[in-house]
Amino acid sequence: MKTINNSKLLFKFASKVRAVNRENGSYHSYVNKIAQHEITKSHQYNDGSITQLHFLKIQWYMVTNLYLGELLAELRLQNLSLNENRSLIYLGALMAITDLMVDDHQLGHQRVSLLLNGETNERNRLTAIEKVFILYYEKLLLCIDDKKKRLIKNFAMLKPQTESHLQLKEHFSEAAIHKLTREKGGTAILLTASLLFEISEKNKAAFYQLGAFIQYLNDSQDVYKDLNAGVTTFVSFCHSFSEVNAKLKQEFEHTTTLMLQTDFSHKNLYKLLFNLHAMYVGILYKNKVFARKLGDTIDADNIRLVDKTTFRAPMFSVKSVVFCLPRILLFKIPNL
Repeated sequence: MKTINNSKLLFKFASKVRAVNRENGSYHSYVNKIAQHEITKSHQYNDGSITQLHFLKIQWYMVTNLYLGELLAELRLQNLSLNENRSLIYLGALMAITDLMVDDHQLGHQRVSLLLNGETNERNRLTAIEKVFILYYEKLLLCIDDKKKRLIKNFAMLKPQTESHLQLKEHFSEAAIHKLTREKGGTAILLTASLLFEISEKNKAAFYQLGAFIQYLNDSQDVYKDLNAGVTTFVSFCHSFSEVNAKLKQEFEHTTTLMLQTDFSHKNLYKLLFNLHAMYVGILYKNKVFARKLGDTIDADNIRLVDKTTFRAPMFSVKSVVFCLPRILLFKIPNL
């Protein structure tokens, strides 16, 4: 019975992931439909300082935040409303734009704080990326109530996003990287969850850990890109992909423990944790491919020399299915 239920959940998960990963898929089409005005206006604001890659990043963040919102919505009875879909999309855009402002345009967190608090009245003096930030920010505020507006305006929630540039520093300790990783992922999911739930203190800790785990997954699969860009992540301190996997296992187990302590029903928690585990297994497969090609050794200098095709691991290939399918279908939570 468990395998049958897992098979149904897997089919739904795989369909959504495939749609998210395709630029002409249903998620991207939906985001383009919802944010068509903002996307058009963003291009009009562009003075050449916002590249096509920047626009693609904003697009992907909108799509992935909508998808994450759908995953979180598994914890409740109601489906996402149109306004909630919009708020998730606009928040995703703001997260991407904040990254771009800090990492690519060298605008400090104080500047982001001013924009969030509406303290920039002379719009003709704003940079193109700042105008785009305000564009999506004002659209987000139209979708949410006053309580949620206060949460979004609380700059302390966005501060870790604006500190990501610290990962470019050469001498950044392992402890500091883990702290920043947890803060970046944790606050991002808390912001997203705050659009959908009234979050108690007990649930807040679980959502924070959930976001941290997702950030660890992202950093694991982005090892080639990050090392070539000079970005320090937890992977930078690992000597092998076996170490990376051990850390991911630890974080997944901690996430499961905290989520099971929340107020949500076990039935809905199972759906969320199943999807999270399926993501986790997909990353384990990628790490297996990377390890085989690199001799299970993480050497930054060596990785920078190899072709980026070494770090391609198609998720719907025969080898991927053989690795992932049994692990996903056998998923269970003891005593649940």
